[in-house]
Amino acid sequence: MPDLTEYDTLILEGGSLRCAFSAGVMDALMLLGPMSFERVIGASAGSMVMASYLSGQYKHFVRIARDLVDDGQFIRFSSAWSEEGLMNLAHLKAHVLKHAPLDLQALDQIQESTRAEVVLTRAQDGSPMYVQPRGDAWMDALMASSALPMLTRGRLKWDQTWVFDGGYSDALPLQRALDLGGRRILVVRTRPVGDHIAQSTVDYLASYWYWNEEPHVLELFEKGHERYNAVVDRLRMGGDGEGRQWEEIAPPFPLKSDSLSVRGVDVMWDYRLGVEQAMNWWARK
Repeated sequence: MPDLTEYDTLILEGGSLRCAFSAGVMDALMLLGPMSFERVIGASAGSMVMASYLSGQYKHFVRIARDLVDDGQFIRFSSAWSEEGLMNLAHLKAHVLKHAPLDLQALDQIQESTRAEVVLTRAQDGSPMYVQPRGDAWMDALMASSALPMLTRGRLKWDQTWVFDGGYSDALPLQRALDLGGRRILVVRTRPVGDHIAQSTVDYLASYWYWNEEPHVLELFEKGHERYNAVVDRLRMGGDGEGRQWEEIAPPFPLKSDSLSVRGVDVMWDYRLGVEQAMNWWARK
């Protein structure tokens, strides 16, 4: 069995339903482990996978994702310009609370030994905000970190601060992990290693829609892909020459869930790929 005590930090990238892959990775490691991290950081939907993993709820995330895709109420093109947007976070929250509640007691207990942070983005200036939720605040933090401008309800409140999707300000929080003292970091990705992204159509529309916002917020929509790509390149270095190292578990090719027309079968396919990639990674250790 490999020695996994060397890993002190876990980072979970977001990516909406692409995080079915991450859920497969973490479910496999949950069974193969145990792994113990000093800190875990999740951005956007990656924070939802983080919560399921830390609470020890096997297959929790993927069941929610599959059910929401199949019920036809979460993604509705007819609601694209409504208050809730194309992806209905209120429906997501109601579904989780009724059918798949998080084990909040387990999450609070794990926070005693592991620093679990959810990445948010401050709507006022576009800066990242790292929060450590407790109790019922977990659901509020997870919803806030997934509030995508143009696609969901654009922003939510966290402790009197308007926030939105943490993936915009810090999609791959490598520097945050290093600032917190991380020296051996495992990064679970939802895009292949080294893949760069371009400004998306949604980002382009958001930059137009929010043209009168604070300049740093506009920069997230206009230049955020460049910042993301710089971290992708840094990840490929595998370390910083100062004894701090990191490695990635990532899909070998683009995922099927990277689409607004995703089906439940696509979610499950990506989940199983995540399980396979985790087992391959484990076997190489």
